[in-house]
Amino acid sequence: MQTEQQPQHQNQLTVQNSGSLSFSSHLSKEDEEISKSALSTFRAKEEEIERKKMEVREKVQLQLGRVEEETKRLASIREVCSIKRA
Repeated sequence: MQTEQQPQHQNQLTVQNSGSLSFSSHLSKEDEEISKSALSTFRAKEEEIERKKMEVREKVQLQLGRVEEETKRLASIREVCSIKRA
């Protein structure tokens, strides 16, 4: 029994000394549910951020495509104008 308590005590000290929250067998069910809920919320927000990043990336790519087309069009107009002047 003493050997069983010693590792538990060491784990508690490690958690306390590290200053960070980690999952351990000492968390209550309520604490576990709160942690799971927080993790789920965090992941959902991460996914939302990724979706928005992709949307922005797509919009930027579309704009770049339009800019390239307009640049080509302007170049051809300049060419026509320079031919007419010559």
